[in-house]
Amino acid sequence: MTRLWLAALFCTCCVPLARAQAPAPPATPLRLTLPVPTTTDAPAAQLQGRWTPRPRITSGKNVSLELRAKLQNDGAWFNPVVDPEDEGFIWRRRRLAVRGEFFNRVEFEVEREFGDEVEPWRDVWANVKAHDLLEVRGGKFKLPFGLDNMTSSVEHDFIFRSLGTRAIAPGRDIGAMLHGEAARRRFTYAIGVFSGDERQVADSERFFDDDQGADSFGRTVSGRVTVQPLDGASSLPSGLRNLEIGASGAWSKVAEGLNSFKGNSVFGYDYFERVWVNGNRVRTGIDVAIVSGPGSLKAEWINASDERLGQGVDDGDLSNMFTRGWYVAGSWLVTGEDKEDTVSPKRPLLRGGVGAIEVAARYERMLLGSAADASEPAFDNPRAENLRRSQDAVLTVGVSWYLNRWLKAQGNAIRESFNDPTRTPIDGTATYWSYVSRLQLAF
Repeated sequence: MTRLWLAALFCTCCVPLARAQAPAPPATPLRLTLPVPTTTDAPAAQLQGRWTPRPRITSGKNVSLELRAKLQNDGAWFNPVVDPEDEGFIWRRRRLAVRGEFFNRVEFEVEREFGDEVEPWRDVWANVKAHDLLEVRGGKFKLPFGLDNMTSSVEHDFIFRSLGTRAIAPGRDIGAMLHGEAARRRFTYAIGVFSGDERQVADSERFFDDDQGADSFGRTVSGRVTVQPLDGASSLPSGLRNLEIGASGAWSKVAEGLNSFKGNSVFGYDYFERVWVNGNRVRTGIDVAIVSGPGSLKAEWINASDERLGQGVDDGDLSNMFTRGWYVAGSWLVTGEDKEDTVSPKRPLLRGGVGAIEVAARYERMLLGSAADASEPAFDNPRAENLRRSQDAVLTVGVSWYLNRWLKAQGNAIRESFNDPTRTPIDGTATYWSYVSRLQLAF
């Protein structure tokens, strides 16, 4: 049945878009003239509507309302197969959103996920802009942390975010944030305070939507800054001028209990169980990105430290438990388009071309353990001073095909290798291959 839905989505979207892209006279925007209750000589205000790149209604510079949608259908196949029910197709995201702006000062967004019956609301926020360097946002939205975490799933080079991001970076929460940017984004900052969520996100939920982020217990303070230190050096190549360096940090308390971070594979299988923790949770991250012409190069390192106060078998303090991930990734648009947030093919499919084709690769590692003296004996016991470490190394290679600005098809081949074959999805098997596809409609 899901295959039929996938085929129907593809056919339904491609045919009308292809017809709409055929050479035709410029479309006249929808206009509706409304009287302005001021003087009789005042010009009438107008409502203007447009369909591309997404449905939008504006009234001069005073008001704009925009409809956004995100539909993603994924398929997965494995070697070896851990659970046959995980193979096949699934709706990953089915979201609709309305974004608005008033007088170039106030923005808002309301987004709902129609595939999540437990917590369907995603972004629900309002933003007030006093200056480019001073904006205030309140509501429910993603905490500012990490490059991979802050990249929209619509614009991502890979079907899944990195393991470190999925396990460590905080997701959406209710709170308030100050943020802003300098001209040409040479400097950006964001810092906020969020309420936290006592509910521990289930592994199945986190696998279903990697926007869920890691658990945050109680109040969380999170922030991120980026700089482009070489932007003004006109003598340097564009790639170096576009160099962006980011740093992120988050602090919160972690509730006493089996509430540590957990080692999950790409598809949510356990390779490091939760341990007893209590105290502060500190998350830090550094990232680097270079985008030039059709290519991009990105790298990120993320670390989290959980205190284990009073968690020893004698009620003593234990060494902190750490969770650490890093990746290096690169992409290249072989059809020559510039690498931007939204890739727009020079020659879309059915308009004299094949669309845009991009190849990408990412290598990453995820390691969990404790900061105990390495000379101490290591154990699996969740109250052990020296926790036996476990690592997952992942290589992902992928191809993205942008049929036009709305439709994208992706394919990823993922190789996972665990350093401890006794703590893997299939006992004694250390290496796994996954083959994943995605069809996306987004505007």
